Amino acid sequence: MSAVLMITTDNEAKDSNKTKQEKTEHTTKKKEPQQKKQDKVINIKTQKDLAEIIYSKQDEQTKMDAYNEAIKKGILPRSHNYQEAVYAYEESVWLKKNTGDNN
Repeated sequence: MSAVLMITTDNEAKDSNKTKQEKTEHTTKKKEPQQKKQDKVINIKTQKDLAEIIYSKQDEQTKMDAYNEAIKKGILPRSHNYQEAVYAYEESVWLKKNTGDNN
């Protein structure tokens, strides 16, 4: 009886390790396309450049990256709220217009 139990336990351990490795490989494959997206160069020089990206059909992450890049460059002030890129952009434009921060 104990020999059967040992063999069964040993097989389960091997299956468990294989499953973990397969999951790791599967996860790694999923992450590769995301890394390629992050390689996109966002070239924001003016508020107009930012508006083109914000109102385009690009994904939300790309829009937020462009928005954050514009904030770093001082093109617009940062929005006071955590929100989607379009709303953050519009609030920042309003802030710039109404606070006298017209760079």
